[in-house]
Amino acid sequence: MISISTRSSCLARFLGAVIFIFFVFSTSVFSQGKFLDGYTVSLKGDTLQGLIRYEGWDESPVYIDFSSNKTSDIRKISSKEIKEFYITSVNARYKSKKIAVLNIDLSEIYTIPPSLQSKDSAVIFLREVTSGPKASLLEYINSTSATHFYIEKDSILTELIYYPFYRLIREKKYLLLYDDYKKQLPALLSDVQPIDTKIPGYSQKDLRKYIENYNEFFGGQKQINHPQDEHDFTIDFNFNGGIEGWEEPGILLKNRLTYGFGIRANLPRRFHNRYFKINLSFIPSVSDKDIYTNYGYDTKKHTLKTLEFGSGTYFGSGNIRPFVGIDFAFPFNTWRSSILGPHAGIGLYRKFNIEVSHFANLGTILSDAPFFNKPRITLSYYLNLNQLVTKK
Repeated sequence: MISISTRSSCLARFLGAVIFIFFVFSTSVFSQGKFLDGYTVSLKGDTLQGLIRYEGWDESPVYIDFSSNKTSDIRKISSKEIKEFYITSVNARYKSKKIAVLNIDLSEIYTIPPSLQSKDSAVIFLREVTSGPKASLLEYINSTSATHFYIEKDSILTELIYYPFYRLIREKKYLLLYDDYKKQLPALLSDVQPIDTKIPGYSQKDLRKYIENYNEFFGGQKQINHPQDEHDFTIDFNFNGGIEGWEEPGILLKNRLTYGFGIRANLPRRFHNRYFKINLSFIPSVSDKDIYTNYGYDTKKHTLKTLEFGSGTYFGSGNIRPFVGIDFAFPFNTWRSSILGPHAGIGLYRKFNIEVSHFANLGTILSDAPFFNKPRITLSYYLNLNQLVTKK
């Protein structure tokens, strides 16, 4: 009987590990992009509704995959065939533009300053960061994932010059910078007196704010909270509460209230569904008698603490998304074993999560501790810290 029990326990651990590893590696499929509702605008201005494969591009695309419905064939559409396309659920608008390409590479070391005269051009889809009655801000991402911005005003597209580069001077390497955009901005937008004479930093957040302030003079609407487009690296602060118990040889903690807080980092672009997190959880008002089966009768109350590191991914692009990931958690004062195991759940707007974790421990595969355990079930709320910073 002992032999059968041991085999069953090992089989449960093995199957649990295999299933979890399958889920982890299957997330790579989702990084290849999913078809989302959107539309294209032809060169003649006609709109065609359909499905567009969203890649969360970390290099500005030249082609997109388009399908008129879920059953029709997929066809590639180039930036020379349409004016623009829009993907609804991620609030992403891309416009086809012909741009001059400057070959200034930060990985190279120049003996003479690199030229700002372009030798190449390309027709490519640029992402629209913001637009208004007079000016639009567009984003170009090159093959090295470096970001450059363009202003379109009166149908004229102008690159805002910002290029760091290394130059060798007297056998020493120096980091130098072309930052002509600081002179370009006042010249391009000279038809109004700016509210803020300070030149913004070369970032999406600062340039967007600057262009929106300019557009306000011509009736443009100021956006207090920008729609989440999932292109940015974001940080969330997490509050959570729920129930948790634990069982292993010598320990039998019944389900109790747990609460905690933490930080989650959300990756951008094609990895926009993926995240890393840190969480500190508490189980309050617990005595040693409540934890240990053979401890005695000590009833002094204290708070159990567990620090947790994790990563995972959401699936899909809708408002409601399932997610799965892996955690490593270790308790303060070693009141229980450390945990290396999966978490899973479902999220609403990626702000409200119902999560189940600590139900399996991969760290026990080679030990006698139970593989499956009492799950921790929590409800979490994630506060976007980026939006707090960008509020005007």
